[in-house]
Amino acid sequence: MISRFRTAVLLVLSLSLWAVGLTASAAPVSAQSEAPVLVQVSGRGWGHGRGLGQYGAQGYAADKGWSAAQILDHFYGGTTAGPIPAGWSVNPNAVRVDLRSQQGQTLRAGLGSGVIHVRSVAGDALWDWAGSVQLSVVPGGIKLETGPSCSGPWTERFTTAAYQAIDLVPEPTATGKEGLLSVCQPDGSTTWYPGYLRYESSPVRTVNIVTIEEYLRGVVPSEVPSSWHPEALKSQAVAARSYSMAGDTRQQPYADTCDTTLCQVYKGYFRQTAGSAVASPATASTTDAAVAATAGIVRLTAAGTIARTEFSSSTGGYTAGGSFPAVPDDGDATATNPNRSWTRTVDLRAWINAQAKGDLISIEVAKTGLGPDGGRSTSATFRFTGGVATLDADKVRQAFNLKSDWFSFGSVPVASISGANYVNSAYSLFVRRVPDDVERNTWVANLERGTPRASLTQALARSDEWAGVMIDDLYLDVFGRPSDSSGRAYWLGRMGTGLRFEAVAANFYGSPEYFRRSGGTNSQFVAALYRDILGRPADQAGLDFWTGRLDLGRTNPGGVSGGFYASVESRSDRVHRLYRSVLGRGADPAGAAYWADRLLSVDDVTLAALLAASDEFFINAQS
Repeated sequence: MISRFRTAVLLVLSLSLWAVGLTASAAPVSAQSEAPVLVQVSGRGWGHGRGLGQYGAQGYAADKGWSAAQILDHFYGGTTAGPIPAGWSVNPNAVRVDLRSQQGQTLRAGLGSGVIHVRSVAGDALWDWAGSVQLSVVPGGIKLETGPSCSGPWTERFTTAAYQAIDLVPEPTATGKEGLLSVCQPDGSTTWYPGYLRYESSPVRTVNIVTIEEYLRGVVPSEVPSSWHPEALKSQAVAARSYSMAGDTRQQPYADTCDTTLCQVYKGYFRQTAGSAVASPATASTTDAAVAATAGIVRLTAAGTIARTEFSSSTGGYTAGGSFPAVPDDGDATATNPNRSWTRTVDLRAWINAQAKGDLISIEVAKTGLGPDGGRSTSATFRFTGGVATLDADKVRQAFNLKSDWFSFGSVPVASISGANYVNSAYSLFVRRVPDDVERNTWVANLERGTPRASLTQALARSDEWAGVMIDDLYLDVFGRPSDSSGRAYWLGRMGTGLRFEAVAANFYGSPEYFRRSGGTNSQFVAALYRDILGRPADQAGLDFWTGRLDLGRTNPGGVSGGFYASVESRSDRVHRLYRSVLGRGADPAGAAYWADRLLSVDDVTLAALLAASDEFFINAQS
């Protein structure tokens, strides 16, 4: 049976083990509070981090002199460069791009110079018009109207139920913007596209059909700055070509890809914002050159298929793996990258209230270990007074609008309800009583103002009240009797002048009173120390060794008890026993060894104060 004294000492020592391996913000907030719950989040990168990092490609090219081939080999491990395979499922001469802003919308399209041929998908001639056309879905099918511009006025030409889709094919008489089909967007802007347009009626959508090389001229400058290093632009052109040619089952059967970040950004060849009189080019000579220099080249898997070459803005210094091996991204450190590392403050109040699990106590983030700051996040566990919520990293990113899934949470603000729980637990631990209202309110207010928890635990651990509790326990457990007033005052005075508590305990166990109580012989005394300090029967070799030293006068009882207290076994035993009694599980080897070693240099009471300020003790106080 473990004595109350040993249990108390082990209790305060074990709190250190709570802190081993736990990285959590620990102060709680009230889930019912209407005040903002502001937590700082620090992170790295922007985007999913899989495959090529765009800033990394720029850094490798501009800062380290890498070629596009080197960049692509690095980010897309296990793939090689090669031409588009013959007979591939996505036709490089007719890539279908879903224009997402046109979903469910009437199509208004025009041609500055030339004729728009209105055709069925099979090529049946339906109408020809020099100007603008409007296609919409009405009860009788698809309705065609014509007019001089997107503003109308419109003249109805026909309504047909014979076709599910209608193509608008330009026959231009000019080059440049005037020779391209324009689409008047729902937001009032206009975009000019190469190729031709297909209007689908079920569901309603508009698809731009272009060659892969025409398409890339609008993609590459929309994905990265056209001023970047030529080799970075070439690597982006190949990545974008491979990504679109790999196909996207999310767009089937109507399209092969789309024009937003859901796929890759595509802004056509010219754009004119609402209210502007001038259309701006959406292509650039530098990116046109990069597309032309890599024409037809994609990344191929070992099986000869086109790799779906994902990419994102900034990896934060290490890619996320997925279809390609996770690799360091030293290029991401280029000076122009604003997203290699970032911080933002999020308000958790609405999210906490929606969980309906009580007060938020801590946020613990699991990491991959690949890269700085523990690597990319895999999940986050939110601990409440009434339960736990664990989200994978991508859901956390979405919930709090973070730039990437590489993040860490700062400390959670303190609130009075959970602060009171902690103060109550600290008083119970150190002085075995509940704090009065003044004590509780004072410390809760201090914690809310940002006072470290260690200030509370150190004040309690250094108090005469705590020292008196421990001395009273020593009298009961070592001598089997209550403390006498003079003895109690003496030892309190000694502790007040700096005597360490373990030295007081060694004095008790080495005293004549304990010697007599253990049986009055050297052998019985040593056996009692094994039982009361180490918690086990004496082994014969140890019993003979210590008894022999006492018999020969080479040591005294105080020296033996001090040696027992300082032994590795005593220190390890104190750690292990309390770990089990407080946490309900055994100590991990690294934690046990660390704290057993620390007990040689750290006073038990001082260590107790530090450990009672730990995150996990705070969490435990809420339950």
